[in-house]
Amino acid sequence: MQNFKYTGINRYGKRVRGVVSANDKADLNQKLRKQNINLISSTKQGVGLLGPSKTKVTRKELIFITFQLAQLLKAGVPLLEVIDDLKNSIESESAKDMLAEIHDMMQGGSTFSEALMSYKKVFGNVYVALVSVGENTGKLDHILSNLGEMLKWEDELTSKAKKVMIYPAIVATVVIAVVILMMLFVVPELLGFITSMGGEIGFATRALIATSGFIQHYIIELFVIPTAIVYAVKWWRTKSEKFTLKTDEWVLKISIIGPIIHKLKLARVANTLAVMYGAGISFTESMKMSATVAGNTFLKRNIDLAVQLIQEGKPIHEAFETAEVFPKLAISMIKVGENSGQMDEALSNISYFYDREAKEMIEKIEPAIEPILTVVMGFVVGWVMIAVLGPIYDTIAQVQ
Repeated sequence: MQNFKYTGINRYGKRVRGVVSANDKADLNQKLRKQNINLISSTKQGVGLLGPSKTKVTRKELIFITFQLAQLLKAGVPLLEVIDDLKNSIESESAKDMLAEIHDMMQGGSTFSEALMSYKKVFGNVYVALVSVGENTGKLDHILSNLGEMLKWEDELTSKAKKVMIYPAIVATVVIAVVILMMLFVVPELLGFITSMGGEIGFATRALIATSGFIQHYIIELFVIPTAIVYAVKWWRTKSEKFTLKTDEWVLKISIIGPIIHKLKLARVANTLAVMYGAGISFTESMKMSATVAGNTFLKRNIDLAVQLIQEGKPIHEAFETAEVFPKLAISMIKVGENSGQMDEALSNISYFYDREAKEMIEKIEPAIEPILTVVMGFVVGWVMIAVLGPIYDTIAQVQ
């Protein structure tokens, strides 16, 4: 499907603008007629390297919009007026255009959730589904408030996950860059001086000569091959579901990092389930949508299996245990929630538990990363010094 930016006339004779996903102009015209909009003109929305322009709305802007909507609706301000005020006050041009188009679509007769569907890549299926529930139950302000808290929590969760990955990646990159520069420019000069002195060359020096020579001869390959492997893996993941499943399972089993990622994803799944089920969406539908936010095909497969088992009549805690969605401790908490009728509370507790465990693991790992990388750097520098100074010391000793 292609996104079409359109201009039309609504049932009240007002000119409206918006964005609708359609196969072609005929399909667009048909969809607009269902909303009582007569099409005047339309253009295909441009797609750049980062996708459609509307995907440029950041998560922080989305959190701000959600909280503002919730607060103003609670104060009794009509929804259309709230959106109109927001589009005039927000600084981001992308967010401003998005809100303007949502406002125009709602003026044309669309509901809020229908207007959000045009920006599904920004808001996500869970957000749109919960807004639809809020509209139908008359609790939109409460739903938006919960969504704001959920988005804020997810943003903090993402920041924590990035923090544990970015810092070691930066330091490791610096260490590798320093080693490569030494091998390319510093070591050859020193080795030329050492070999001209004559005398016996030790193992450390021979290893340094071999390493320096290897890097000088294969420097291009050392950059090209890892990049090619990364792109090949990404391409293969798009072509093979089996490979995607295996790599996603492997990621969760990587030493140290894997358990953290796993706990963060379990926390996110449990939190989404709790919010959606608490809003009145059926448990199986909540599970299907929470599977999409997991961002891992291995977890999604397990959740889909649990949904199938629940639909066949199996108790929720048994389905989760059979499908291996959550560890045993979480299963026990779900069983209590199921028996007491407080499943949303049990899921919130699970989310809090795994969120806290992941953060504690990150806090333990962070202080250890810097000294480990310092030791590695010290080892490399020490190796170079021994390889260079060793032959010089031996030559001086022989002269004496």
